[in-house]
Amino acid sequence: MDLQPEDLRIDGRIAMRQDVLRRGFVEWRSAVARDLPRDAPEEVTVERKLFAKGVVGLIPLAGNLSVLVQPRFPASVTHMVNVCEWPTIALDVVRHYIEAPDAAEEWMLDRLVADFMASVRRLLSQGLMREYRQHESVTSTPKGRILMGRTMQQQASRGIDFRVNISHFEKTETTAPNQALLAAVRWSLGWLDGRLDTSSDRETLRNIRATRREAIHHLHALRFVEDDPERRFMGDPSVQGLREIPEARSQYRRALRLAVALLERRGFTLEGSQGILGLSSLLLSTDDLFEEYVRCQLRHYTSGYQVLDGNRLNPARKLFEEEMVPAGMAVVESLSPGSNKVQPDILVEKDGRTLLVADVKYQAVSGRHADRHAIEQVITYAERLNCSEIMTVHPCVLGQPPGLVLSGRIGSIRVWQYRVSLAENPDAGMKEMASAVESLCHLKESTE
Repeated sequence: MDLQPEDLRIDGRIAMRQDVLRRGFVEWRSAVARDLPRDAPEEVTVERKLFAKGVVGLIPLAGNLSVLVQPRFPASVTHMVNVCEWPTIALDVVRHYIEAPDAAEEWMLDRLVADFMASVRRLLSQGLMREYRQHESVTSTPKGRILMGRTMQQQASRGIDFRVNISHFEKTETTAPNQALLAAVRWSLGWLDGRLDTSSDRETLRNIRATRREAIHHLHALRFVEDDPERRFMGDPSVQGLREIPEARSQYRRALRLAVALLERRGFTLEGSQGILGLSSLLLSTDDLFEEYVRCQLRHYTSGYQVLDGNRLNPARKLFEEEMVPAGMAVVESLSPGSNKVQPDILVEKDGRTLLVADVKYQAVSGRHADRHAIEQVITYAERLNCSEIMTVHPCVLGQPPGLVLSGRIGSIRVWQYRVSLAENPDAGMKEMASAVESLCHLKESTE
């Protein structure tokens, strides 16, 4: 990012949000020019600059300063999250997203419900909008204005001298915007009840219960609003954002957008920043998302093979095997295998045999071969698992052809790389990759 420390100086101090620093979303690094001219002086100025670290989204830094970090490679981030149902990190800063024409995914509805509850909480702190409505009635205890003409025609002409026709105004909370909020809160409560039945993760259940308690609190605050089962309120200009909401009730603007999105199950896209749907800024770990996307799609498009997550093997596979000290060798100590594990990103197996070891890197191949450290890591895994085919997986940069690339052989191990295009039709690219993976597995099987 083109930011210097001085850009974040507040009251003489360089200040940044502690949650952004604590979670490691950004870091300061020394920016040193690599292509210095030959006649450059012996000593050059070293600048400290801010760099994003593996997340995309709107990152608040300090005060009103935020930065929008885009994916490093052309990619449909929303599609990848939909495939993986990948969790997002929500920060307490509002970002505007573009509404999508497709129906909302489950993770989108979870996010919409959570943000809607927060927006209603802020709305209630400003107070509910009320309006005065005119009512006419016949009464013996008049209030408001007596309608003399109607009283003479309907009461006095019939000899009734103890009742009059009146007109008065009453303040009410039953307005179209409040009815929209009530309907959305009720729908959200039903959604949360369903999520309690289908979720098993302890942290997720705790969050759902907290959001559900807040929904019940909001229902109590809206108890004087009359329900509209036919949802006539959806045609109201204020609900649809066609009529300006008073500044004193500004929280209605965001809350109503979210209420309509929930009631109509509208989705949103994680790309772009010019939308109208105000949500918490959702950050994504691109490294983890790309890895999970590749794994999910290989499971979907391959047949007859197990695609395993090497980081979650149960039981775990140790990196070291037990070994006896050879006779006649003097050693200081003979170590136990310890807690070191074999943890490749992807293992493709069949009948208990490892046919392919793959490591997924959200890094483009800038030269011909993948990064040497990545190759050395996956070779270690392959040697331990007795596998002769290894692969590193990378996203394509613009102008780079996708597909399978043979790097060469290291001893008995063949080294491959696969470049995936995430831009226009990522599913088609992943289907081709799955076909290549199956071919490599057949190759391994035929040589055994």
